[in-house]
Amino acid sequence: MKKNPYAAIKSQYSSFSKVSKKIADFILDDPTHVTEISVQQAARELDIAESSIVRFSKLVGCSGFTEMKLLLAKYASKAVHTIFEDLSENDTVESITKNVFSRNIDTLERALSLLDFDKIDRAASILSQASCILIAGVGASGTIAEDFYIRLMRIGMRAESLTDSHLMQIRAGQCDASTVMIGISHTGKTHEIVSALATAREYGAKTIGITGYPHTPLKRSSDICLELYSPEQLFVSPRVAQFSLIDSLYVSIAIRQKDRVVQNIHRMNEVLEPFRMD
Repeated sequence: MKKNPYAAIKSQYSSFSKVSKKIADFILDDPTHVTEISVQQAARELDIAESSIVRFSKLVGCSGFTEMKLLLAKYASKAVHTIFEDLSENDTVESITKNVFSRNIDTLERALSLLDFDKIDRAASILSQASCILIAGVGASGTIAEDFYIRLMRIGMRAESLTDSHLMQIRAGQCDASTVMIGISHTGKTHEIVSALATAREYGAKTIGITGYPHTPLKRSSDICLELYSPEQLFVSPRVAQFSLIDSLYVSIAIRQKDRVVQNIHRMNEVLEPFRMD
Protein backbone atom coordinates (compact mmCIF):
# COMPACT_ATOMS: atom_id res chain seq x y z
CA MET A 1 0.00 0.00 0.00
CA LYS A 2 1.37 3.40 -1.00
CA LYS A 3 1.56 5.98 1.75
CA ASN A 4 -0.90 8.85 1.87
CA PRO A 5 1.39 11.91 1.59
CA TYR A 6 -1.11 14.13 3.41
CA ALA A 7 -1.07 11.80 6.42
CA ALA A 8 2.72 11.50 6.28
CA ILE A 9 3.16 15.28 6.22
CA LYS A 10 0.77 15.85 9.13
CA SER A 11 2.32 13.03 11.14
CA GLN A 12 5.91 14.18 10.68
CA TYR A 13 5.37 17.95 10.55
CA SER A 14 6.67 18.74 14.04
CA SER A 15 10.00 17.02 13.26
CA PHE A 16 10.55 18.77 9.90
CA SER A 17 13.38 21.23 9.33
CA LYS A 18 12.57 24.85 8.45
CA VAL A 19 12.89 24.12 4.72
CA SER A 20 10.78 20.96 4.95
CA LYS A 21 8.05 22.86 6.82
CA LYS A 22 8.10 25.47 4.05
CA ILE A 23 7.55 22.72 1.45
CA ALA A 24 4.87 21.05 3.60
CA ASP A 25 2.94 24.32 3.99
CA PHE A 26 3.22 24.93 0.24
CA ILE A 27 1.68 21.52 -0.46
CA LEU A 28 -1.08 21.70 2.16
CA ASP A 29 -2.08 25.24 1.16
CA ASP A 30 -2.77 24.27 -2.46
CA PRO A 31 -2.16 20.57 -3.26
CA THR A 32 -3.94 20.86 -6.62
CA HIS A 33 -1.44 23.46 -7.78
CA VAL A 34 1.46 21.24 -6.71
CA THR A 35 0.12 18.33 -8.81
CA GLU A 36 0.14 20.58 -11.90
CA ILE A 37 3.71 21.93 -11.76
CA SER A 38 7.20 20.56 -12.27
CA VAL A 39 9.85 20.23 -9.60
CA GLN A 40 11.69 23.11 -11.30
CA GLN A 41 8.67 25.41 -11.01
CA ALA A 42 8.05 24.39 -7.41
CA ALA A 43 11.67 25.19 -6.58
CA ARG A 44 11.37 28.62 -8.19
CA GLU A 45 8.14 29.45 -6.35
CA LEU A 46 9.60 28.35 -3.03
CA ASP A 47 13.03 29.84 -3.76
CA ILE A 48 14.78 26.64 -2.70
CA ALA A 49 16.89 23.98 -4.40
CA GLU A 50 15.20 21.23 -6.44
CA SER A 51 17.15 18.68 -4.42
CA SER A 52 15.37 19.88 -1.25
CA ILE A 53 12.00 19.05 -2.81
CA VAL A 54 13.21 15.63 -3.94
CA ARG A 55 14.53 14.90 -0.42
CA PHE A 56 11.22 16.00 1.05
CA SER A 57 9.34 13.68 -1.32
CA LYS A 58 11.42 10.75 -0.07
CA LEU A 59 10.95 11.87 3.52
CA VAL A 60 7.18 11.35 3.19
CA GLY A 61 7.57 7.92 1.63
CA CYS A 62 7.69 8.66 -2.11
CA SER A 63 10.40 7.76 -4.61
CA GLY A 64 10.51 11.35 -5.86
CA PHE A 65 8.50 14.46 -6.71
CA THR A 66 6.63 12.78 -9.58
CA GLU A 67 5.31 9.98 -7.39
CA MET A 68 4.40 12.45 -4.65
CA LYS A 69 2.30 14.43 -7.13
CA LEU A 70 0.47 11.27 -8.22
CA LEU A 71 -0.29 10.33 -4.62
CA LEU A 72 -1.36 13.89 -3.77
CA ALA A 73 -3.91 13.67 -6.58
CA LYS A 74 -5.02 10.20 -5.47
CA TYR A 75 -5.61 11.17 -1.85
CA ALA A 76 -6.85 14.70 -2.51
CA SER A 77 -10.34 13.92 -1.20
CA LYS A 78 -8.84 12.88 2.15
CA ALA A 79 -6.88 16.05 2.89
CA VAL A 80 -7.10 17.11 6.50
CA HIS A 81 -9.51 19.83 7.61
CA THR A 82 -10.95 20.70 10.99
CA ILE A 83 -14.19 19.27 12.35
CA PHE A 84 -15.67 22.76 12.68
CA GLU A 85 -15.68 23.13 8.90
CA ASP A 86 -18.36 20.42 8.83
CA LEU A 87 -20.28 21.12 12.04
CA SER A 88 -21.91 24.02 13.87
CA GLU A 89 -23.92 24.53 17.05
CA ASN A 90 -27.08 23.98 14.99
CA ASP A 91 -26.20 20.41 14.01
CA THR A 92 -28.21 17.52 15.41
CA VAL A 93 -26.73 14.79 17.56
CA GLU A 94 -27.24 12.43 14.61
CA SER A 95 -25.14 14.55 12.25
CA ILE A 96 -22.45 15.10 14.91
CA THR A 97 -22.30 11.36 15.62
CA LYS A 98 -22.04 10.50 11.94
CA ASN A 99 -19.28 13.06 11.50
CA VAL A 100 -17.30 11.73 14.46
CA PHE A 101 -17.61 8.17 13.17
CA SER A 102 -16.49 9.37 9.76
CA ARG A 103 -13.43 11.10 11.27
CA ASN A 104 -12.51 7.94 13.18
CA ILE A 105 -12.76 5.90 10.00
CA ASP A 106 -10.56 8.47 8.27
CA THR A 107 -8.01 8.26 11.12
CA LEU A 108 -7.90 4.47 10.74
CA GLU A 109 -7.41 4.71 6.98
CA ARG A 110 -4.60 7.22 7.36
CA ALA A 111 -2.95 5.19 10.12
CA LEU A 112 -3.15 2.03 8.04
CA SER A 113 -1.52 3.76 5.06
CA LEU A 114 1.50 4.71 7.20
CA LEU A 115 2.05 1.51 9.18
CA ASP A 116 5.26 -0.48 8.82
CA PHE A 117 3.97 -4.07 8.75
CA ASP A 118 7.45 -5.57 9.00
CA LYS A 119 7.92 -3.84 12.34
CA ILE A 120 4.53 -5.05 13.57
CA ASP A 121 5.49 -8.60 12.58
CA ARG A 122 8.80 -8.32 14.45
CA ALA A 123 7.05 -6.91 17.51
CA ALA A 124 4.48 -9.72 17.53
CA SER A 125 7.25 -12.31 17.20
CA ILE A 126 9.20 -10.85 20.14
CA LEU A 127 6.08 -10.61 22.30
CA SER A 128 4.99 -14.18 21.58
CA GLN A 129 8.37 -15.46 22.85
CA ALA A 130 8.53 -13.33 26.01
CA SER A 131 8.23 -14.89 29.46
CA CYS A 132 6.93 -11.59 30.84
CA ILE A 133 5.45 -8.54 29.11
CA LEU A 134 5.41 -5.17 30.89
CA ILE A 135 3.20 -2.46 29.41
CA ALA A 136 3.84 1.10 30.60
CA GLY A 137 1.61 4.12 30.06
CA VAL A 138 0.46 7.16 32.02
CA GLY A 139 -2.65 9.32 31.67
CA ALA A 140 -4.71 8.39 28.60
CA SER A 141 -1.97 6.00 27.48
CA GLY A 142 -2.40 4.21 30.80
CA THR A 143 -5.89 3.06 29.81
CA ILE A 144 -4.44 1.60 26.60
CA ALA A 145 -1.77 -0.20 28.64
CA GLU A 146 -4.48 -1.63 30.91
CA ASP A 147 -6.54 -2.77 27.92
CA PHE A 148 -3.57 -4.52 26.30
CA TYR A 149 -2.71 -6.23 29.60
CA ILE A 150 -6.26 -7.59 29.95
CA ARG A 151 -6.25 -8.92 26.39
CA LEU A 152 -2.93 -10.70 26.86
CA MET A 153 -3.96 -12.11 30.22
CA ARG A 154 -7.13 -13.57 28.72
CA ILE A 155 -5.08 -15.70 26.30
CA GLY A 156 -2.70 -16.91 28.98
CA MET A 157 0.21 -14.50 28.47
CA ARG A 158 2.10 -13.37 31.55
CA ALA A 159 1.67 -9.61 31.35
CA GLU A 160 1.52 -6.61 33.65
CA SER A 161 0.31 -3.05 33.12
CA LEU A 162 2.31 -0.25 34.74
CA THR A 163 0.60 3.12 35.12
CA ASP A 164 2.39 4.38 38.24
CA SER A 165 5.52 6.39 37.40
CA HIS A 166 7.59 5.00 40.28
CA LEU A 167 6.51 1.38 39.95
CA MET A 168 7.36 1.28 36.25
CA GLN A 169 10.92 2.42 37.06
CA ILE A 170 11.23 -0.31 39.72
CA ARG A 171 9.90 -3.03 37.41
CA ALA A 172 12.18 -1.80 34.60
CA GLY A 173 15.13 -2.34 36.94
CA GLN A 174 14.01 -5.95 37.50
CA CYS A 175 13.99 -6.84 33.79
CA ASP A 176 16.15 -9.43 32.10
CA ALA A 177 16.58 -10.86 28.61
CA SER A 178 13.32 -12.84 28.85
CA THR A 179 11.27 -9.68 29.39
CA VAL A 180 9.68 -7.36 26.84
CA MET A 181 8.69 -3.87 27.93
CA ILE A 182 6.21 -1.83 25.89
CA GLY A 183 6.10 1.94 26.36
CA ILE A 184 3.02 3.83 25.13
CA SER A 185 3.34 7.60 24.69
CA HIS A 186 1.34 9.53 22.10
CA THR A 187 3.90 12.35 21.97
CA GLY A 188 6.89 10.02 22.35
CA LYS A 189 8.26 12.51 24.89
CA THR A 190 6.76 11.32 28.19
CA HIS A 191 9.76 11.33 30.51
CA GLU A 192 8.80 8.44 32.79
CA ILE A 193 7.97 6.16 29.83
CA VAL A 194 11.21 6.95 27.99
CA SER A 195 13.21 6.49 31.22
CA ALA A 196 11.55 3.13 32.03
CA LEU A 197 12.23 1.77 28.54
CA ALA A 198 15.85 2.92 28.67
CA THR A 199 16.33 1.19 32.05
CA ALA A 200 14.65 -2.02 30.89
CA ARG A 201 16.85 -2.07 27.81
CA GLU A 202 19.94 -1.55 29.96
CA TYR A 203 19.04 -4.71 31.91
CA GLY A 204 18.64 -6.79 28.75
CA ALA A 205 14.92 -6.54 27.99
CA LYS A 206 13.57 -6.03 24.50
CA THR A 207 11.73 -2.72 24.23
CA ILE A 208 8.82 -1.68 22.01
CA GLY A 209 7.54 1.89 21.71
CA ILE A 210 4.09 2.95 20.50
CA THR A 211 3.78 6.63 19.61
CA GLY A 212 2.09 9.09 17.30
CA TYR A 213 5.20 10.77 15.93
CA PRO A 214 8.51 9.80 14.32
CA HIS A 215 11.99 10.78 15.56
CA THR A 216 11.08 11.02 19.26
CA PRO A 217 13.03 10.27 22.48
CA LEU A 218 10.85 7.15 22.83
CA LYS A 219 12.21 5.80 19.55
CA ARG A 220 15.77 6.11 20.85
CA SER A 221 14.88 3.88 23.81
CA SER A 222 13.03 1.30 21.68
CA ASP A 223 14.33 -1.72 19.82
CA ILE A 224 11.15 -1.43 17.73
CA CYS A 225 9.10 1.77 17.55
CA LEU A 226 5.59 1.56 16.09
CA GLU A 227 4.57 4.99 14.83
CA LEU A 228 0.94 5.79 14.15
CA TYR A 229 -0.73 8.58 12.24
CA SER A 230 -1.65 11.31 14.72
CA PRO A 231 -4.70 13.47 13.86
CA GLU A 232 -4.17 17.10 14.79
CA GLN A 233 -7.85 17.93 14.93
CA LEU A 234 -9.78 19.07 17.98
CA PHE A 235 -12.04 16.29 19.32
CA VAL A 236 -10.57 13.65 16.99
CA SER A 237 -8.67 11.16 19.13
CA PRO A 238 -5.71 8.99 18.07
CA ARG A 239 -7.00 6.30 20.44
CA VAL A 240 -9.06 4.56 17.75
CA ALA A 241 -5.83 3.89 15.83
CA GLN A 242 -3.91 2.98 18.99
CA PHE A 243 -6.49 0.41 20.04
CA SER A 244 -6.58 -1.02 16.51
CA LEU A 245 -2.80 -1.46 16.59
CA ILE A 246 -3.09 -3.18 19.98
CA ASP A 247 -5.76 -5.47 18.51
CA SER A 248 -3.48 -6.27 15.57
CA LEU A 249 -0.61 -7.23 17.88
CA TYR A 250 -2.96 -9.23 20.11
CA VAL A 251 -4.39 -11.26 17.20
CA SER A 252 -0.94 -11.76 15.67
CA ILE A 253 0.33 -13.15 18.98
CA ALA A 254 -2.74 -15.37 19.41
CA ILE A 255 -2.37 -16.89 15.94
CA ARG A 256 1.23 -17.83 16.71
CA GLN A 257 0.04 -19.82 19.76
CA LYS A 258 -3.34 -21.01 18.55
CA ASP A 259 -3.67 -24.28 20.52
CA ARG A 260 -2.64 -22.76 23.84
CA VAL A 261 -4.79 -19.70 23.25
CA VAL A 262 -7.89 -21.77 22.49
CA GLN A 263 -7.30 -23.80 25.66
CA ASN A 264 -7.02 -20.63 27.74
CA ILE A 265 -10.16 -19.12 26.23
CA HIS A 266 -12.13 -22.28 27.06
CA ARG A 267 -10.81 -22.19 30.63
CA MET A 268 -11.68 -18.49 30.95
CA ASN A 269 -15.24 -19.13 29.74
CA GLU A 270 -15.63 -21.94 32.28
CA VAL A 271 -14.57 -19.85 35.28
CA LEU A 272 -16.73 -16.91 34.18
CA GLU A 273 -19.86 -18.91 33.42
CA PRO A 274 -21.21 -18.82 37.02
CA PHE A 275 -21.10 -15.01 36.92
CA ARG A 276 -23.25 -14.70 33.77
CA MET A 277 -26.99 -14.21 34.25
CA ASP A 278 -29.55 -16.22 32.31
